[in-house]
Amino acid sequence: MARTPWVLAAAALLAPAGPPWMKFDDARMAAASSDKLVAVYATVGANGMRDVDNSDAANEALASKAVVARYGEFFWVNAGDVPTAKRVDAPSNGANLIFVDPDGVSVGAWPVQSGGEKAMLAALDEAKGKYKSKPVPWSRGEPEPVSEPFKRKLIVYAFLDGKEASQKVEKALEHPWVAKDFGRMAFLQVDDLNSPIARRFKVTSFPTLIFYDPSMKEGKEVIERRSGETNTRQVRVPIRKFLDKVKKDLTEGK
Repeated sequence: MARTPWVLAAAALLAPAGPPWMKFDDARMAAASSDKLVAVYATVGANGMRDVDNSDAANEALASKAVVARYGEFFWVNAGDVPTAKRVDAPSNGANLIFVDPDGVSVGAWPVQSGGEKAMLAALDEAKGKYKSKPVPWSRGEPEPVSEPFKRKLIVYAFLDGKEASQKVEKALEHPWVAKDFGRMAFLQVDDLNSPIARRFKVTSFPTLIFYDPSMKEGKEVIERRSGETNTRQVRVPIRKFLDKVKKDLTEGK
């Protein structure tokens, strides 16, 4: 059914009743300090196409008792506007739930324009299933930076003693925002401050993290070191720096 421009504009301004809506960047920032995903409810596609008829049923499902009980598991964004829809690359097939991590990277998109409450709940469950903490894949012995497979990875030396502060740092390393890039990193846990590795990096206290990029020039390999309390956002900073450099090097053919 054809819709006049003013009807479409009005629909874009009417946020459906439901979750405590946040702006997209605010939701991403909040997600960086938690283990929750950002749930983007898109009723318009990235191409500007909108299916108003199908959104009504999805709005009702979003406000159903069972879904309301799950609101606290996510940070919610209403993408009834094209700019936000473009940022999450929203499909144009009616209402969709798109889940993104703090980087704004999509975990997946689920169509919820039909299927009611059941489809909505299935989307929530499946998204959470894809975004889980994982045990740190500790290396068996010290990685050799100049050899495969370590020379193209970010090496994380974790000086941990098992006490509360170290446990919190390890939990930050296990966070799904970090775990999604485990394949690009190698981890070594060190529990002796008198070890050769500790002396080499001049580590004198637990917990301490050393982020080591073997591809950097000699003397510049340590791209970040953190001692004491360290949260997930702080862990993610050097990882992002490393990944951006890898991407740049590939673009430049290095």
